[in-house]
Amino acid sequence: MRRRNPAFVSTITGLAFCLTGGCSTDAPPPEREIMVGTTSNQRPLATIDGVRMNFAEIEASLLELGGAAVVRERALDLAVAREATRRGVGVDEAAIARERRLLVENLAEDPDRAERILQELRNGRGLGPVRFSGLLRRNAILRSLIADDVVLDENIVRGAWDARHGASRVVRIISTTDLRTAEKARARIESGEDFSVVAVETSIDASGPRGGRLAPLSRLDPSWPRAFREAIFDCTPGSLSDTMPVDGRILLVEVLEERPADGVPFEAGREEAERVTRLAAERLLMDRLARRLVPVDSIQPLDPALRWSLGQEPSGNQVLR
Repeated sequence: MRRRNPAFVSTITGLAFCLTGGCSTDAPPPEREIMVGTTSNQRPLATIDGVRMNFAEIEASLLELGGAAVVRERALDLAVAREATRRGVGVDEAAIARERRLLVENLAEDPDRAERILQELRNGRGLGPVRFSGLLRRNAILRSLIADDVVLDENIVRGAWDARHGASRVVRIISTTDLRTAEKARARIESGEDFSVVAVETSIDASGPRGGRLAPLSRLDPSWPRAFREAIFDCTPGSLSDTMPVDGRILLVEVLEERPADGVPFEAGREEAERVTRLAAERLLMDRLARRLVPVDSIQPLDPALRWSLGQEPSGNQVLR
C-alpha cells in the first residue's frame, strides 16, 4: 500500500534533493563563495603517477555517470530563475538557510542524528558543495513562487493532528494484484503459516520484505488513502481481515494492536498540524511548478553519452527532494 506524501518528506524525496553536509545547521556558503572554475577539454584535472589527465579523457564517462542529473538540475535552475525574474521574486541567504533547517528538522527529532542522516543522504546522492548549494537556492525560490497559492484545508489539518496525537493501529498487510492470489495467501495463514512469512513471499507492497508491517496509522491520517484507513479501523484488533479491494489492489490485513491517543486536544496541537499541512502543500505545489517549468521533453541531448544517461533515468523533475 503506497503511502501518500506525508508532510514534508521534504524535499527529500523528489524536488531536486535538499541536503547539505557537515554537522552544523548554519547556512551553506553563498553561491559566490563556491569557486567553480571554467573547464576546458584540455585543462588538467589530476595526475596519475605524474602523468596529467585532462577533462577530455573522461568527459564521456562523466556524462554517462551523472550527466542526466546535472543537466536536469541546470535546466530547472534556468527555468526557475526566469520565472522568478518575470514575477519579481527573489530570495536572500536567510531563505536558503531555512531550506536546510526545514530538511534537518524533518529527518529526525534529534539534531545530531538528523545531521548524520543528512550527510549519508548527501553522500548517497553525490551532492557536493556546488550541487547542494544550488539545490537549496532552487527550492527557496520555488517556495517563494508558490507561497500565495497555499490553501490550508481544515480537514487535512485535523488529519495531521490525528496522525500525531490520535489513536493509531499497528498492522501488517499483504497486497496482491488479483483476488485468487490474495485468497491463497489467506488460506495459508488460516492453516497456521505466519502472516509475515506469507507477506514476504507474496506481497507486492514495499512492506513485503519486512513481513508486511506498516508504521502506526491513525483514522484521519491524510497520508494514507481513506478507503485503506477505513478498512483498517473496521477490523477487530488481533483479527485477520477478509480480502478487500483498495486502490486497485486486493489486500489482506492483520491488526496487531491499537495504541491510544495521547490526550493532546486539537486546539493545543493545531499550530503544529497547520505547519505540517502547509509544508506538505508547499511541497506538492513546488513539484507541480517545477514540472511545468521544465517539461519532460524539453531537454534534447546532442551528445551521445548524455543521450544515454538521460535514457537511463526516470523522466521528470525532482525538486528535492
